[in-house]
This record gives sequence, structure tokens and C-alpha cells, in this order.
Amino acid sequence: MRSATWDVPVTLTRDVPEDVVDYYRTITLGGAGMIITGDFPVTPDGPLTSSSSFDDVGVTGLEEIADIVHETDERGKVLAQLNTGYVGKAPSLRQSPFSKNPTPALSEREIKVIIDCFAHAVIKAKSLGYDGVQFHAAHGTLLCDFLSPYANKREDDYGGTVRKRVRIINEIVTLARQEVGDFPILIKANCTDYIEGGIDVDSFPEIALEIERSGIDAIEISGGRYDCLVRSEEELGFRPMPGAESHTRINSVDKQSYFYPYTENLHLSIPVILVGGNKDVEHLEKLLKNGKVDFMAMCRPLICEPDLPNRWLLGKGKSVAQCISCNSCIYDMIRNFIDKHARITRCLYKEDKGEYKTAQKWLSSWVENHKVQ
Repeated sequence: MRSATWDVPVTLTRDVPEDVVDYYRTITLGGAGMIITGDFPVTPDGPLTSSSSFDDVGVTGLEEIADIVHETDERGKVLAQLNTGYVGKAPSLRQSPFSKNPTPALSEREIKVIIDCFAHAVIKAKSLGYDGVQFHAAHGTLLCDFLSPYANKREDDYGGTVRKRVRIINEIVTLARQEVGDFPILIKANCTDYIEGGIDVDSFPEIALEIERSGIDAIEISGGRYDCLVRSEEELGFRPMPGAESHTRINSVDKQSYFYPYTENLHLSIPVILVGGNKDVEHLEKLLKNGKVDFMAMCRPLICEPDLPNRWLLGKGKSVAQCISCNSCIYDMIRNFIDKHARITRCLYKEDKGEYKTAQKWLSSWVENHKVQ
């Protein structure tokens, strides 16, 4: 599976430029069995009102991605990843180490608006020809914050117990199902926040089981949030830099597929999708045979090597992806967004060695430059 990869041009232009369509054609030709798009916003940016709706988001041309995948490979599957726009609020009042001002809490009325926007986005995705959707509930997104006891301190029906923290997912799925029936609805969720008081290896199985009970069809497990990056490398077990889900220095097999241990205590009847440092096909086949994971997902390796699945299928070259897990692609995403460059994310290590060096310097100093002193 090609894991969701931020489509910066779509975010910037609120449209699907031709080079984005071409890129999805390339990914499909490369042999990915299932493709998850970059996160499409379901709420308009800015304050939520009772009249806010998915229709206000105004992204056009989304059907072109579904069309090109299906035209390129009639067996190809493409799911739209759904996320909120920037609403400037959280489940409960919280202070980020990277912001001077606390983020205020959502009202119940605003939560109902978000639920409605997600449900209508699911309905729209089906009408545009997508094969399913995936809710982005990882990496500190708004849905991720609802699931996490670190970020969700609410004392009403949307906080406290695991069931209450998952309630927002349940209500979105229930509302959407009234119109889309058994249309596949997946979720990407944190198995760890890498932070004290957050989701961890002990609490995740109960959260995952409650997510399954909400009617979700499959779960992709990931981890990390920006707040954890103020911890040291010794505390985290990996070098803190954007983003926390994308570990660097993982060239040896024992450091790859780093979220796999979080699957050991899962007992789910829905498929489990593993992302995070999946780089060696021989190792991945061994993990699949263990029976705890049903699908393997990749992001960075397919930015570096879009035809990797076919190369592995044909037995060409090394069993290890060419991606060196340097995160220069993440730098490229962020800089493109900041500088308003509506272009496809590049593997700078392969395509621009000079910019690659700039990326490594920027990434290694990001935490110190952005945390509130």
C-alpha cells in the first residue's frame, strides 16, 4: 500500500494540477496495490460555525485522481484520506511546546459540525469514484487528539474513557453509513504518541478494539506527534526532527518496521496495515507470515522509487529500497508549502544534492529553532 503522502499542490491551489494527476499515474504504474491520497480537508480553514460544511472547502478536481488510477490499472484501488482543515482548536485546552499561545477547546456544537463535515466528505468521495476513504487520526491531527489521553482531557461524552474518546469516530461512521452502506472506511491511528500520558504500547490495543467496534474496516498503525520532539534522542529512541513518525538512521533491519512491536498484543478481526520504516522486502515477508499484519504500507520509499513494488515483484536489484530515510522529502514538503511552491515532493538525495545538504541542516536544527524557550 502506498501510505498517504501530503499533496502540497492540492493544499495550496485547492485543485488537482496536471502534475499531481501524472504522479498518481506513475505510482499506479509502479505497482502499488492500494493508494491512499494525501489528506484532503473536510472542514474549511478558520473558525467553525453552525453553517460550516464540506462544500465550503472548495477543492475541485478530486475525481481526476480516482479516474487516473482506475484508467491506468483496472485493478487499482485508491482511497481518499480525510482530515480537518485548520480549525485552530483542540478537544481540550492544551499548550504545545512549539506555540506561545494555548489552543482553545472545541465546543460540542463545533464537534457536531466536524462530524457532519467528515460524513459528507465520505459520501462525496464515493460519488467521485474512490474505492474508500481513510480518516487521518495519527500524528497529532484533530482526530488523533480526540483518541489520545494526552491531548483529550474533556469531561463530557467525547472524553475520559476510551469509548468516549473514540465516540467521534463512531458518530462519523454511523452518519456516513446511512448513505454509503458498506463503502470501505479505514483509519490511520497512532499506536504511540511517544510522550508521557499519551497512547502507548499498553493502551493501544484497547483503543484499536474500540475503533473496530465503531465500524472501521481496517486500521493503519503509525505513531508520533510534534510535541514529543522536545524529548531527547535517548528518551525517544530516535533522532527528534520533523516528523516523529518518520525515523531516520534505520538502514539495518533491526531498526526498520519500527511500529511492528505495537501489533503484538492486537486481537482484531479487521485488517491491520503497518507503516513506518518498511524497506526490506525479505524482512517484510517474514513479518507478514507472522500473522499480525495484513498489509505493508510505505511513503518515503515510494517518493524515492515509485516503481519499487514492481521491482520487488520482478526480483530486480536489491531487496532493500533505495530510500535512505533521510527525511529530505519532508523538508521539501514543508518548504514547498511555506514558499507556496505547488510542486510534487522530491527525493532531494537523488535529485538535488545541494538542496539535500540544506535540508539536513534545517531538519537537524528545527526543534531548537521552533520550540518556545
